Amino acid sequence: MAEELKLTEVFSIRDLFSSDSYEIPIYQRNYAWGKTEITQLIQDIADYCHKDQKYFIGTLIVYDKSGKFSTIDGQQRLTTLTILLNLIKNKYLEKYPQEIDLDFYKNPDFLKFESRDDSNDILKKMFGTDNFDDNNCNFEIKNGYKNAETVLKKICKETDVSIPDFCKYLFDKVMVLRVLIPAQSNRDLNHYFEIMNSRGEQLEKHEILKANCLAILNESEKYKSDQYAFNLIWSACSNMEKYVQYGFDTTVRERIFGKDWNALCCIDDIYELGEELSKNERIIFENEEQSPTMEFLLTEDAPDYYEMMFGEGKNQLDKDSPERFNTIINFPNFLLHILNIQVKKYISLDDKNLIDSFEGVLCDEKDKAEFVREFGYNLLKCKFLFDKYIIKREFTKGTDHWSLKQYKRGQKENYPVNTFPGKGKSDEDDNDGINREILMLLSMFHVTFTAMTDKYWLNAALKFVFENENAEPQKYKSYLENLARVFFYRTLKVEPYKYHKIIYGDKCLVDFTKDFILNNSDYDMTKLDKGTKVENFVFNYLDYLLWLDYRKENSVYVNFKDKRIGDFEFTFRSSVEHYQPQNAEYSILQTLHNCLDNFGNLCLISNDKNARLNNRIPLEKKKYYDEKENIDSIKQCIMMKLTEHDWTEKEIADHGSKMREVLLNSNIFSL
Repeated sequence: MAEELKLTEVFSIRDLFSSDSYEIPIYQRNYAWGKTEITQLIQDIADYCHKDQKYFIGTLIVYDKSGKFSTIDGQQRLTTLTILLNLIKNKYLEKYPQEIDLDFYKNPDFLKFESRDDSNDILKKMFGTDNFDDNNCNFEIKNGYKNAETVLKKICKETDVSIPDFCKYLFDKVMVLRVLIPAQSNRDLNHYFEIMNSRGEQLEKHEILKANCLAILNESEKYKSDQYAFNLIWSACSNMEKYVQYGFDTTVRERIFGKDWNALCCIDDIYELGEELSKNERIIFENEEQSPTMEFLLTEDAPDYYEMMFGEGKNQLDKDSPERFNTIINFPNFLLHILNIQVKKYISLDDKNLIDSFEGVLCDEKDKAEFVREFGYNLLKCKFLFDKYIIKREFTKGTDHWSLKQYKRGQKENYPVNTFPGKGKSDEDDNDGINREILMLLSMFHVTFTAMTDKYWLNAALKFVFENENAEPQKYKSYLENLARVFFYRTLKVEPYKYHKIIYGDKCLVDFTKDFILNNSDYDMTKLDKGTKVENFVFNYLDYLLWLDYRKENSVYVNFKDKRIGDFEFTFRSSVEHYQPQNAEYSILQTLHNCLDNFGNLCLISNDKNARLNNRIPLEKKKYYDEKENIDSIKQCIMMKLTEHDWTEKEIADHGSKMREVLLNSNIFSL
């Protein structure tokens, strides 16, 4: 029977309870969910009722035991669902005979406990009646029933969801991923139990997505053999804080990434390599050769797998690993960026919708396995490009800083080097060249759009390098500069562009610039004079332009030398400061309040500094910041250089006019 079953399969509650039966092994603990866990489960389901979309409730890890599924992981949810269906059957079916369709739940032995008669007795009684106050009944299950009854009534009332609507959504839209452990493995099932429960939590959405993708490939005769390579790719890419090359054993790196480990093979080559490795694998369980188990596929225990396969373990893979760095994005969100790029249209970057977004795309695909196969390769390609062309926060020699580096194989050792070395230089750092300029652009975007769901700029950057592999650094820089300019125009638009229109629309970035020049009435320039309402990106973009101007031999806008400007680094600033304070007690502009919110009086600094100095007069602020080793804002630094005696209406107006000129000067970048 096990050979005919799918290793992974998604069930609605209706399908789950209308087909097979399940048993809780003796080594599993008793039912232990209390009111808190039951409330959370019912609350989540009720919340999703309004969204009318599928809700994945978790995973069920089982093995086939002579026609009955023994539950290794997920028994608490499965028992709670059984209790909930019995409650609905006993309390509401008679009241709503037309609205509630519970015909699928006909098996009183759907769930049984091995060698726990009290638990089985109460479940059997519960199936036919809610009168089970027998002292011999299992207290935990009985209490779970009463908690579910109280909680369901309360939550449905609070969320304005009727009982029939709740039931309809529960039966048909709440989904469970069932993972079947291959029966032929003959392994100690207690070991699986320990592995699954040592995690202390259900599988995450990206793990469920991985299992779904493997299941799709498994069902395809043409691409069935690609499961192995797909799994290797996924495991290698899932660690966002290491270069992807480290996710593969040294014996295969050259075949995937070339002699210097800095190129990428084509899609067919990677899947052919996977097929070759799968044929040569050496995994031995109890003296029996087996293929990779679901344990490996779901726990991402890749280093141990390599140890069995090549005689090399985790230490071998990590021994030449570079010093740690922090990534700017998590893996589930990264998957959504790849999905956007592959389908060439915008999909929400909210990873809460990861599975739903992927399913929505697959619904429109004629060959789902081919799409998954391509997605696997695009995952590898995008991680390789992400590592090479997107910034990281690197920790070296006791300090942290932004870096833009690629991983290369050297003659003596392997190490990351600047992605774009300076002209005539080796792979050594070049902090004054185009690598630094691109790094500044990327960090400018990142510190502005801090939420994962708002990183449209990252989607645009990845899309560019995906479509322009080995692009010249100047072209990459120009693209990012033009993207930044359009993002700035967006802040002034009366009706702002949609980000997906900027990235995936018919217009190129230059068209948006032409639109700004030709249709100036569609843009509200007074948005720059809105005080704390001015968007943070405006200030960060301006600081980049000023920093770029400062580096020129004949600087136009920064006509003084201050080493701190050349060393400027973007940090997470979110507080708009009024240089001349708003507090009338301190301000000399008590009768000219309209000047306070003028762009010339504003800059962006960190929250703690603004809170400390927000009511100080400009000369006091100037004295404080002049003594600092680093600056928070280049615009602020310029304002302080202009402050000789005080900061009056004239200085504010002149400085504001000059800064507008920097922002709006279309000659800064070539069209």
